[in-house]
This record gives sequence, structure tokens and C-alpha cells, in this order.
Amino acid sequence: MSLQSFQAVNPADGQAFGAQYLENSREEVEGAINRAAAAKEEFASLSLEARALLLEKISAEIELRREELVAIAHLETGLPEARINGEISRTTVQLQLFAAMVRTGVHLNAIIDLADPEYKPVARPDLRKVNLPIGVVAVFGASNFPFAYSVMGGDSAAALAAGCPVIVKAHPSHPGTSELTFNAVQAALAAQGVTPDAFTMVQGRSPEITHWIALDESVAAIGFTGSALVGKLLVDLSHSRKTPIPVFAEMGSLNPIFVTATALKERGTTIGELLFDSATMGSGQFCTKPGLIFLGGDGEEFIGAMRAKMNSVSSQPLLNKGIAERYNNAVSDLAKIDGVQTIIGELPHLGFLVQPTIFIIDYKTYKANPEFAHEHFGPTTVIVQCEDGDFSEIIANSEGHLTSTLHTGADELLPNIVRGLTAIAGRLILNGAPTGVSVTAAQNHGGPWPSSSTHTTSVGSDAIYRFLRPVAFQGFPDELLPPALARNNPEKIERLTNGVRGLK
Repeated sequence: MSLQSFQAVNPADGQAFGAQYLENSREEVEGAINRAAAAKEEFASLSLEARALLLEKISAEIELRREELVAIAHLETGLPEARINGEISRTTVQLQLFAAMVRTGVHLNAIIDLADPEYKPVARPDLRKVNLPIGVVAVFGASNFPFAYSVMGGDSAAALAAGCPVIVKAHPSHPGTSELTFNAVQAALAAQGVTPDAFTMVQGRSPEITHWIALDESVAAIGFTGSALVGKLLVDLSHSRKTPIPVFAEMGSLNPIFVTATALKERGTTIGELLFDSATMGSGQFCTKPGLIFLGGDGEEFIGAMRAKMNSVSSQPLLNKGIAERYNNAVSDLAKIDGVQTIIGELPHLGFLVQPTIFIIDYKTYKANPEFAHEHFGPTTVIVQCEDGDFSEIIANSEGHLTSTLHTGADELLPNIVRGLTAIAGRLILNGAPTGVSVTAAQNHGGPWPSSSTHTTSVGSDAIYRFLRPVAFQGFPDELLPPALARNNPEKIERLTNGVRGLK
């Protein structure tokens, strides 16, 4: 066993507390991956019903531990208990959503083309295609979401639903929360008679652990939510392997907001209050935080509303010392740039508390200082005063984002702006705020590079397709076919046979 250990740190006061957590050695990490790889065939062979029941049991075990999870997560993250409760609910609902999907078999996309000697231009053999699990999935927990993107977050849930064993690298900012969640998953596996090696977890602060996992040839795919720095590192590591693998990295974004002159005139105060709340929610530690707001007209009421809101907001802690230091350094540097107006909140005195901050600049200053177009993790946003006519140029020069929001007047449609936004963001919001990501079938949480490393979603039922790959079987008897393709359709799933959808 590794002799290195570490403790959680309370962001509210910056003090280490609680149990000592052992940092896993390279031998232990490789052992966990090997056990997961050895279990992949057994785990992939679970029936659809057995897999759905497992997902539901994990949901139930997490729910049983809700009170304990809220208590430890609150201490380790500094997040309000209401926020943590909401995130736990999101996690359990997500598992139930995948369970319902798995039962239908729709994710398998079973397609059958029966043999046809008269098929043109040449005779067609019996062809049957189905989605199969990709293999062992490595998941790296996020600092800002101790549940939704952590040990049993969206990546882990989607991988298990797809039939893939999972190895999780827990985030060191919340080791106790991670361990308790891991125990819930293990209890569910035991209750359903599934091998515990289908879900393994390692802990530690050493950056080497990330390299050991990403470079292990038994790992078939990676799921990650976090900084662009680590996301790009994982992509680079995956390309350096003997066998490159897909990296499904969601790396955050600025989530630009465009507010037209008419919208400002009609409801500037209301929009200002809405976006202030969105930018500072959870200490501004959401990947969908509006970090850049373009005002196409007179922003006096809008900015006034934000200024008034600032007076009612107290300082909140960021998740760890590193995040707080990077935030404070960035805010200090931006405030020194010529032409910047700064609105600063209450001065903090403890732990990793930081000042909520708003920067106001004109379009000329924005174009001259590219650092305003970089993500700054924390309770801050940049307001750019411009004209509606500048929106198209701004969009054309924008990088990829997870979301983009448009606020319009009552009679404005702006189809050209909407078309432009579809090219730079994975989810568009009209007259709303980007924070709050519903876990539904229609959800898309991803966007063009550098917000994501692929065009896939990490939230919603479609997230399962990241960890599946299509395989076609030509001329096989039932005894050698996956159940989803067998002629008697033992699991009674809907299939597409000769172009007709049904149970045949």
C-alpha cells in the first residue's frame, strides 16, 4: 500500500480536517484497471433488465446515504446544503433515466437486413448490426460537482448503462464524499450479484495518477469534466498511446450572452438581475456560467441592476486553494487594464472566499485585450458595451462554447444571429440563463472545441452513445449472436428489420 496520505480541506476556513485518505500507488492503480478489464465480458453480458435493476439499485443506495453525503460534501466543498441536495437528486434521477432507456434496448440500435438474393446491385447477405460496449472507461471526477460529474456522475452512469466497467479517479477536493459514494455503488453491485470489479476507484493528489490511467492500454475511453488544461492533456496522452482512444472531455466555456438594444429597453433591469444570479450561482463555479455578456444598446438599467444585486451578495468560498489563487490573480490582472470599470463585492477574510466581481468594457477594449475572452472560474463576468450590429462579427470570431444565450425584444426574431450561434455552441437559450442543465433525452451538453473534445453530449440519455460502438454480424446463427440480434428477439426490443421498425 502507498504510505502517502492526505486530508480534505474545508474551503470556508482553509483548514484540513477529518480522516486521512491513502493515495494509491502505481501498482494499486494498475491493479484496479486490470480487475476492471478482467470483468468486462461478464459485465457486458448482463441482460437489459439486470442492468436496469443495477442502475436503479445504485440510485436507491445513494438515496439511503443522502443525509451523510450532504454533511460531508458541505464540509469538503463549501457548497450550500440546498445545492448539494439538488445535485444528489440530479444524480439519482439520471441513473433512473438510464435504467428506463436500457430496458427498452433503444440504445443498442439493433438493425437487421435479411438475406435477399434479388437485392441490387448484388445479392445481400444476412446482416445484423448492434451497439456493443466499448470496454473499460476511465472517469475523472470534477472539483465543482461532487455528485453530478464525480464518482457516480453522468460519465460513470452512462458507461455502466452501456455495459462498460468503470475506473474512477476521485477528485482530491472531496475524498470523503467520493468514498461514501463509492461505497453506495459497491453495496448496489453486491445486492444485485454483480462483480465489484465492474466499478473501481482510486484516490490521490499526484498528477501522475492521471498519466497512469490515461496511458494504460486496458482503458478504452475516457470521460472528463474540468479545466481545459487537463482536458487537452488527456487528449494529448490518448494520442501518444500505442492504441489511441476517444477522450470525451467537457472543458467549460464562457457561454456568451447577447442582449439586444430592444431587450435592454424593454426589460433591462430584469435581465440584469437574472444574469447576475446566473453568473454568481455556486460561486460562479458552473461550466455554464455566463462569463461574457454583450450589450447591444444602452446598458444603464442592466448594469444598475447588477450593481444593486452585488450589494446583497456575500462572499462565497471557491472549492480549493488553487482555484481561489487563480481567480484572485485573474481578477487583479483584468482590473489593471486601461478602460476597465470594475464592480467589486464584499471583501472576504477566511479560507478560500473570494470577491464577486464584474468588469465593464467597451467593444474596442474587448478586441484589444484577448484575455477578456478567456474563462475565469469563479463569481465574475465581463460586460461588453457594443451595438447590435457588432453581434455577427463577435460570433464569427468566437471559439466554441457549451451554451450561448440571446435576449431579444418582444417582436425580434433575428434568424441570422440564431444560425450563427448554432455554429459556436451546443445549446442555445432564448431569453433565459444558461445555468441549470436539465437531465433529459433532448439535452445536449457539449459544444465545439475548446468547450468539448468531441461533438457528443455528457448530459442526458444520449450520453450513453459515447461508450458504445457498432458491430455488424454477417451470416451468423443465433447461437453466436448477441441477444439483441437473435431471430427470436429474446429481450423483446424494438428493431429495424428491412427498414421496418418493430419487434421482429
